Amino acid sequence: MRIDLEDFKIMLYLLMFLGGICAGFMNTLAGGGSLLVLPIMILGGIPASIANATNRVAILVQNATAVYKFREKGVLDVKPVIHITIAAIIGSIAGSLTAVKIESHFDKILGFIFILVLIAMFTRSRLKSKQKLILPRWLEFIIFLLVGFYGGFIQAGVGFIFLATLNLIEQYDLIRANALKVFIIMCYTVFALSVFAFSGKIIWLYGLILALGNSIGAFLAVKLALKKGEKLVRIVLVVAVTIACAKLFGLFDLLGIS
Repeated sequence: MRIDLEDFKIMLYLLMFLGGICAGFMNTLAGGGSLLVLPIMILGGIPASIANATNRVAILVQNATAVYKFREKGVLDVKPVIHITIAAIIGSIAGSLTAVKIESHFDKILGFIFILVLIAMFTRSRLKSKQKLILPRWLEFIIFLLVGFYGGFIQAGVGFIFLATLNLIEQYDLIRANALKVFIIMCYTVFALSVFAFSGKIIWLYGLILALGNSIGAFLAVKLALKKGEKLVRIVLVVAVTIACAKLFGLFDLLGIS
């Protein structure tokens, strides 16, 4: 059976749009959505480095949508996190410049990190520490500089890391941590996207199709998060981390899914 090139393109556009909805939902409530859409683009014949860059268009629109909804509902206060947002921006610029030049594989290491992140977050929630952990600002700056570098470099899974860092170090509940996470990622993505755009690594049509799907997913995620509270976020977080780890450890390949 021969598939017409135009039919293939339409199928790819549809898969990217639907994948974008799922990714936007996952990214807003937890993370790992990029691990869903990147394989779709790569399957469509897009080089991994171009897919990584093009995905930033959707990430920017998705997080802008989520920021708007969180602010509208009064759960986003950015003043306390301006310094770590600046750190993440600086780190993301360095990370995206590095990504333009080299490609690297962190799959299994990243999978272990995700598992440790999940364990740490649930351990903290059970301990219910009454004393807030206060770190010096310079140390917070360095931590978010490194997280921002990873976000600029790869992006996939950075939502887990930001969510855990804001929850564990800054000790925000998961709803406010999510609101701040999408704000910080939105800010640094502007700069990362600029680096990739100037390097000519973005396919804008694909990016905009993904962006439409991601923004719908983000809109739905914020509405559900505010309605259902932290319980829903925890459920989505567990599911998202499980799927991400299965992908990173090659389980999908063994099952013939990817």
